[in-house]
Amino acid sequence: MQLASSPADADGPAIGKREQGVADRRRRLIKAATELLTEREDGSFSMPELARRAQVSLATPYNLFGSKAAVLAQVFERLAHGFNRDPAWMSGLGAADRILGVIDRLTLAYEQQGRLFRSLWRALYGLDLAEQGDLNLSLSNEIVRPLVNGLATDRLLIENVPAHVLELTLARIFEANFEQWAAQDWTASQLRDHLQAGFALVFIGLVGPADKARLNDAMQDAAQRLPVAPTARDVTNP
Repeated sequence: MQLASSPADADGPAIGKREQGVADRRRRLIKAATELLTEREDGSFSMPELARRAQVSLATPYNLFGSKAAVLAQVFERLAHGFNRDPAWMSGLGAADRILGVIDRLTLAYEQQGRLFRSLWRALYGLDLAEQGDLNLSLSNEIVRPLVNGLATDRLLIENVPAHVLELTLARIFEANFEQWAAQDWTASQLRDHLQAGFALVFIGLVGPADKARLNDAMQDAAQRLPVAPTARDVTNP
């Protein structure tokens, strides 16, 4: 005679399968969103389109993520995690080499997947205010936090600046430049120059003499190629 399964025996495997199914549907939706972003320069897609591409029910994207903003946030976070997957390259480097190295690596990553990143940024900035409110933290922090934490942990900053303030400032520089990069189709070199000047300006007073000199050289080099803002006289007397 076959014994009946106990509730614990019945529920254990079922819960595992259910969780596995949820994780699989989340992965499919993120993959589908990445594909749609890559295909469309303006980053536009609807949640029903996303569901069809991922081959899930129309309700599934809302049930698992809640909003398009949350889906886009997951795409960005996966890309950011991939960028920060191997922080070992910073080991043993000075502050200036780390700061400029992050900019070089960022520029290369965005250059290699330019269409995807541009579409993603356009989609993020195309959200309405209600959806933007679903983004509970600055996605850009995912990019700059490892740099700030590494510099602070290794005591490469000579001033006692609160890490969260430095992180927030760098994130805003990052966001402003990448918004322009996406909107104005900047080249990789233009993007690098703007980031290099902005990051160097922030860190130049926070590092030792040798790193300060290196950042100053980098800032002066980038400044030669940055556009000069018109003066009030230039505007009124073209």
